[in-house]
Amino acid sequence: MQPDLGSDVLNKDKVNQQIQRHMKVRDGKDLSSAINPVKERILTARAVQQLEEAADFVRTDWRGLKPAARCLAEAMLAGGRVCILGRTNPDHLLAIAALSNGLRLLCRSLQRTRDVVQTSRGSFSGHISQFDVNYICFNFTPARYSDECTLDRELAEISPDVVVLLDPSFGVINRINQQLPSATTIAVATHDRLEHLSDSDVPVIPFPEEPGASYAKGYTVCALAHELTCLTRDMLVELISSHPRSQALISQLRTAGLEASCTLVALSYLCDDMPMKSHIRNVVAAGVDRINRGWTQQPRTSHSRGNLHYGLRALLVESEAVYPFTAQQLQMRLIPMFSSVCYAGFPETIIECLRCNELKTSKDKAYRASLLKAKTYFPSLKQLAGLIGAEPLAEKHEANPTYEESIFENDERLLPIYAERRYAETGKTQLVVASIDDDKIRCFLRSDYINVNDALCSISFEMEPDQSFQFWADAFAGDLVVDSEAYSQLKIKLHGYLAHNAQTEVPLCPLIIDGDLTPNQRTASLAQWLEKQPWGRHYPEPVFEQYFMVRSSTILMESHCKLVVVDFNGSESDGGGEGFELLWRHSVAALSERLRQNEKVLVRYRLRSKRDASCGEVFGEVISLELA
Repeated sequence: MQPDLGSDVLNKDKVNQQIQRHMKVRDGKDLSSAINPVKERILTARAVQQLEEAADFVRTDWRGLKPAARCLAEAMLAGGRVCILGRTNPDHLLAIAALSNGLRLLCRSLQRTRDVVQTSRGSFSGHISQFDVNYICFNFTPARYSDECTLDRELAEISPDVVVLLDPSFGVINRINQQLPSATTIAVATHDRLEHLSDSDVPVIPFPEEPGASYAKGYTVCALAHELTCLTRDMLVELISSHPRSQALISQLRTAGLEASCTLVALSYLCDDMPMKSHIRNVVAAGVDRINRGWTQQPRTSHSRGNLHYGLRALLVESEAVYPFTAQQLQMRLIPMFSSVCYAGFPETIIECLRCNELKTSKDKAYRASLLKAKTYFPSLKQLAGLIGAEPLAEKHEANPTYEESIFENDERLLPIYAERRYAETGKTQLVVASIDDDKIRCFLRSDYINVNDALCSISFEMEPDQSFQFWADAFAGDLVVDSEAYSQLKIKLHGYLAHNAQTEVPLCPLIIDGDLTPNQRTASLAQWLEKQPWGRHYPEPVFEQYFMVRSSTILMESHCKLVVVDFNGSESDGGGEGFELLWRHSVAALSERLRQNEKVLVRYRLRSKRDASCGEVFGEVISLELA
């Protein structure tokens, strides 16, 4: 019997057609012409200027940076002792790690060339090896409430020559000057309000734009600490310029590796939930890119090159972040761990992890930080509201937000949970109070309209000296203990701060719908470009909206729904073309029945890439779905 050659040819043609359909390779020019209009549309909707602002104009906006850098450089050459004082919040932790790591790297670089320091070619300094950097997290945490203050005792034990005070609250500078009258205090503040300093103290504060005008915060404490470190290197170069081997020493200083702290600066911007202005976007994008590049390298190689240090790598593992890392993922995974550890009263765990130079020790520190986070419930992001049975009501957010006061008579340890739930239900700034003593009131402040840490720091300067209060705060929440007599004054100051800042700072940007995507625009190239952008406050991630026709529906893990859809443009005979996969998370409980084939739906989704697929496929992550 002769074989049917005609059927073989037909089958071979079908196979070739399938291969061509599934292995279609887009030309580079065609791909760019398809997705570039989408990029321009997204950037235009967010009012992004084509000419970006300069990323390093910090030096012109802050006075006192150069005198402070010279003070640190002279202390290093003289073998002095430096103590960094910060509060227990994530931004200060990152600032302490960035500044202490930077000063240690500069000191090590000066000691690296032995013949420069110790031979007869020129005496450099016999005291450089005695230079020491310590830190103290001095502020109050409600989880470990006590009237006893150990700051005086710790300062007496260290006896520093230079004190670097990070963003001080009311009363701290006077206390340090009384305890250490001979030491020089460098006060690094993101606000332009400081107590009167002595003649030997160095303030690092912003230049006011206009007389009497309020300063709009544009930088975190960690960003200023990093800038102070870089300027200290410049001052060291200037001070050693007369040394016979200055060329070798300057070369060592230039290769000290201070750029690695840019990653901590990027994390600090995410900690403070800063509006994504152009210079902030540049720093955050560079920091996230450095983390991703370091993750693909061996731990030792990445650490030695300054891309990803042991401590940060271990913290990423413990926070269960998934590569490729994005700015939003780091803010959702890593920052809550920082806030929880600070709220628990053990900030040294994070600091020592970020300063660690050993792989095993960093893993132990990161494990302890993860354990503290598991034992301490503290909601530090608005997205966590869903975990306690309530969803944020975005439509209730007003242009001029007011706050709501609540009295909590249950266990005071549940104050954070109650405040978060009330905030999620009402959309208003929450001030929850509870009596902890006859003359003491504990308050928990929760808001997305203001930076709570900056608000409480500013209010502390406005209160009367006998009405001062202790507080802990990060960008989203604050916990404080105040005298009963001072509580009414605190409410007045808070109301005034909210009313004043509501006009200049609108924290929640309305949802921006970026239209639809054609099949040739739903590519891995566009998905990965979206993935790398530093989306955040005032710069929301794109959401696409369009009509689809359902081809199939599948239940995954008894809670998610996977849909295969095709584009639908309104015609009953439409609905052909290339299939597109949608993933609708946690949707099964909300669906009365599974979506049927040829059902028309209106979908809002975000474009995601499948990293586990060799061909770089994409899918849509559903935000909302309605029957058309």
